[in-house]
Amino acid sequence: MFKRISKVFLIATTVALSGCASQSMLPPSSSEADFSAPEGKVGWSSYRETALFRNASEEHVYDAAKLALGETGFALRSADRSARRVTGEHGITLHDWNVIAGIYYKPTPAGIHVLVQVEGSKDTGFSGDVTGDGWTGKIMSRMRQHIGR
Repeated sequence: MFKRISKVFLIATTVALSGCASQSMLPPSSSEADFSAPEGKVGWSSYRETALFRNASEEHVYDAAKLALGETGFALRSADRSARRVTGEHGITLHDWNVIAGIYYKPTPAGIHVLVQVEGSKDTGFSGDVTGDGWTGKIMSRMRQHIGR
């Protein structure tokens, strides 16, 4: 009986964890992120938003990205200036096992181009794909407040 319960628990845990969002779902660096891809809901529990910050330095955008993640409830997971990438993870919400966010930036002649990409858990759950689409906007809004634009 115990062996059967153990097997069922192991299978259920494997299925539950296979849908969790992970850092590997995000591009490893700004040079590999697609800043020109469509915005909004772009896949199962996947959202993107871009912005151009004129007259902002890379350092200012980098610092604003870290602050914005923290202020929106994300724990900082990685911050890499050379990759121009900052990532965070938000724990369990009412709709997800977890949510991850990546903020990418690159200098352009017009200013610093920023991409916020959010991935939610990929499980089907009882309600299907219900990851909140407001994460990218919340993060970008906090960045705008810190940068002053």
